[in-house]
Amino acid sequence: MRISRPRLRWLIAGIVACALPCVAQESAIRYGLREINVYAGGGFGLGERTSYQYANAGVRAGIVLTDAHGPGFLRGNFEYAAEISPLYLFFQPVKLADGTRGREIVYGAAVSPLVLKWNFTSGKKLIPYLALEGAAILTTKDVPAGDTSVVNFGSGVAVGLQYLCNDRHTVAVSGRLLHVSNASIGDYNPSINLGVQLRLEYQWWR
Repeated sequence: MRISRPRLRWLIAGIVACALPCVAQESAIRYGLREINVYAGGGFGLGERTSYQYANAGVRAGIVLTDAHGPGFLRGNFEYAAEISPLYLFFQPVKLADGTRGREIVYGAAVSPLVLKWNFTSGKKLIPYLALEGAAILTTKDVPAGDTSVVNFGSGVAVGLQYLCNDRHTVAVSGRLLHVSNASIGDYNPSINLGVQLRLEYQWWR
């Protein structure tokens, strides 16, 4: 059967119209994009360390290294990132000179050279993520208080939910389980095992 030119144009237009929704389903967080993220958060210890609280703020930079892979809601891409927290505060109990108990604020900073992040990209507006993180934390006093160390190492897992404001900007809320330990480089290594943190994030994608 021969198709006239007007009908051919309508057929092509129909195919394009059907294809557009498929194109639109591609996640805004995709291969090759770079993330700049500013964040702030706070948390507390668990178990024997419930009297410890901490807060931090900083910036993260990352790059999406793969196309989307996987079935259904597991579909996503892999991102590598690194973080710097120029402000890292610990609020910890201390023993005062008169023998009573008090609290002190310990100032510090942290660098996280290893953030391995999986973005679940099957959603249109909401994009969850799962991340494994490692950090070095430097403080002005020993953390935890006592004959411990001013150098600690943090490792943990993060679960976040990113909301697409548009194809270049997202806001996110995330929760973390964090273990802080000096890896026995101090005379005493009581660690903070585990800490829970809630973080708010604003992200630019380029």
